[in-house]
Amino acid sequence: MEAYDSAVDGAPITARARAADVLLELGRLDAALERAEAAWRVAPEAPEALLLMGRVAWRARAVREALTCLDRIPEDSPLWPEAQAERAEALLAGRRADEAYDDLRRALKQHSDTPALWLSLGHVLMTLERLEEAEDAYRQTIERLPNSGRGLAGLADVCLRLGRPDEAVAAGERAVEVSHGDPVARTVLANALLAVGRHEEGWAAYEARFDAYALDHRVGVKARSFETPGWNGSALADSSILVWGEGTPSDEVSFAALLPALREQNPSALVLECDPRLQVLFQRSFPEAEVVARTTPPDPELADRFLNWQCASGGLAHRLQAYRKDYAGIPRGYLLADEGKRERWRNRWAEGASGRVIGLAWRHPDAEADRRSVPFRPLLDALSASGRVLVSLQRGMSDEERSTAADRVRIEPDPDANDVDDLAARAAACDVVVTVDSLVAHLAAGCGVDTRVLLDAGADARWGAGRAKTPWYPSARLYWQGVDGGWTSAIKRCGRAVDGG
Repeated sequence: MEAYDSAVDGAPITARARAADVLLELGRLDAALERAEAAWRVAPEAPEALLLMGRVAWRARAVREALTCLDRIPEDSPLWPEAQAERAEALLAGRRADEAYDDLRRALKQHSDTPALWLSLGHVLMTLERLEEAEDAYRQTIERLPNSGRGLAGLADVCLRLGRPDEAVAAGERAVEVSHGDPVARTVLANALLAVGRHEEGWAAYEARFDAYALDHRVGVKARSFETPGWNGSALADSSILVWGEGTPSDEVSFAALLPALREQNPSALVLECDPRLQVLFQRSFPEAEVVARTTPPDPELADRFLNWQCASGGLAHRLQAYRKDYAGIPRGYLLADEGKRERWRNRWAEGASGRVIGLAWRHPDAEADRRSVPFRPLLDALSASGRVLVSLQRGMSDEERSTAADRVRIEPDPDANDVDDLAARAAACDVVVTVDSLVAHLAAGCGVDTRVLLDAGADARWGAGRAKTPWYPSARLYWQGVDGGWTSAIKRCGRAVDGG
């Protein structure tokens, strides 16, 4: 940075552009934008300045402005291929993946040896869930640029998604090596390490997730801003600590499994900041903690409060060394559902029935996570049996699904997306819950319910690739999609096992 800044007088555009690139790699977006704007003011039509503005703008979520700059770079410019790669990334940021794909294919017809185009194509294909093609695009990147850290990280990510975690580890380790510890590469490697059971290394590498998010919002987790010092795992006796939830509600529920172990260290005060939808459930489940609903920016009373330490919930495993003795400290049921609600649902479903109540959730609510969903009719056929009461825990059933479920599944009004406490009560009212990898799975298993989770080959690494059990949820059993992408075997095994085993 110092060298580039000192060279500005002799090369006002190039030096600022190189400085901005360094700042982007450091995750300092505002400072990068300052350099980019300064370069652009010197020569507003210079391709290098336009490319720089485009590269910085889409990362700042100014997609329209990025496209305006990049489209002004003429096709006969040597920078045009790189501009098309950045343009595709901008379109991805604007949720226009199909358009980005078409544009990249046209650009590659003219510039098939440009690694940046292949790398962007890999990112686009990952977004489109065309994983085998994405793998080929990343391999094309590496073939042209063997030390491409992002290309190797992309390869690691897609191998993990394709259910090949050992290959993901190898590619991730190489990505970290050639990039000298790039946070994106370290975070991708962390997920691969966790998938193969190398938990101590995996949780250590996972510490890069916040820096990774600053570089690429598709990777890592967004950090919260508190002035309190970060907890380093030291003894907490007579010290207060703030634990703030990170990621999705499912992540928060999963990481909350470590709160009892944290409480055993006897902090003088334990403050838990969580998604507002989880507040009621967490207040009941962790009465020793002061549970605060998350706001953005943080509630001033919380931000200004004196506390000795703070820690993101995803950092507890690393600091508590929870992986020792295979997570022996995690209790079977650490979430407490509302007993009144649970009893009402239980009485409603079990009245007049002699068999077991089985809750079902077969489709992930996020349309972009379709790979996590399982076909409904085969699942229903496998679970339907005399004495079983099937109950839908699925939100947003389609008309076709309702028709398929008619007279075979108890269908209730949709769970309110904001009422997680009620969803937990519904899950807790069941004898068994059969579900895909969604919030239902985490709530049911967190409540200690017999939970059967159907997982796609590239499911979240924390489940442990291909494993039948997970230490995070002692009451859960895992059933994996076949290597051919089919669900038949997993569904049949699950159907035979729900009455025990």
